[in-house]
Amino acid sequence: HEQDAPQRVRINLELIVCEGECNLLDRIENVVDYETIVDGVRAITEESHITLVEPLGERIAGLCLADRRVARVRVSVEKLDVYAEAQSVGVEIERARSDG
Repeated sequence: HEQDAPQRVRINLELIVCEGECNLLDRIENVVDYETIVDGVRAITEESHITLVEPLGERIAGLCLADRRVARVRVSVEKLDVYAEAQSVGVEIERARSDG
C-alpha cells in the first residue's frame, strides 16, 4: 500500500563542516549554501519514485558530501504516515568524506 500514492517524509540534515583550517572571513560565499542543499534534495525526491528510505538517505548524503566544506553528514529520513501509533518510522545514516 505504501507504493500506491506519494507519502509525506521528513528529512533532517546535520552537516559537520570545515573548522579552524578555513578562513571564513564572515563572508557568505565561504560557507555551505543551504539553498543549494535544499534544491538538490528536492530534485532527488522529485526525479523518480523512491521505494526505500535507505537509498534516499544515501543519495542525500552524497549530495551533501559533494561540497568540499562538508566533512561529515548525518541524514535522517522519516515516513510520517505509515503507522497510526507512531509519529514516524525511518532511518538515520552518517557518512564522512573518504578523502580525509
